[in-house]
Amino acid sequence: MNLALTETKDLFDALGDRLRLRLACCLLTVKEGLCVCELVEALKVSQPNASRHLRLMKAAGLVNEERDGRWVYYRLKDAEHPFFKNIRCCIETVCCCADVQEDLRRLRSRLKLRRGGRCVVGFRR
Repeated sequence: MNLALTETKDLFDALGDRLRLRLACCLLTVKEGLCVCELVEALKVSQPNASRHLRLMKAAGLVNEERDGRWVYYRLKDAEHPFFKNIRCCIETVCCCADVQEDLRRLRSRLKLRRGGRCVVGFRR
């Protein structure tokens, strides 16, 4: 698989935003994917804001989307291309930042509410 320069530019543009980097860190830690409501709670952002950024990441080819009833799960692409492997390494480095670690702590807490590996809670106020 060869990537065009425009495709790599789109990927870097997608990761050039702080919130999208935080989303990527969360998605990197849960291989089976995360529901939008789990990401909203972990990152303390609004659902429309999270969904908009996830759509941009999807358009850039960075994430896949899976619908399961009323839930929408996102996961980082698991492409075997060396470019994607290198991108994952860069994201792992960002995941060590203190503010991202706080996001991941909230995410781990939220994931304890899952049943059968799936979100069952939805948005909590």
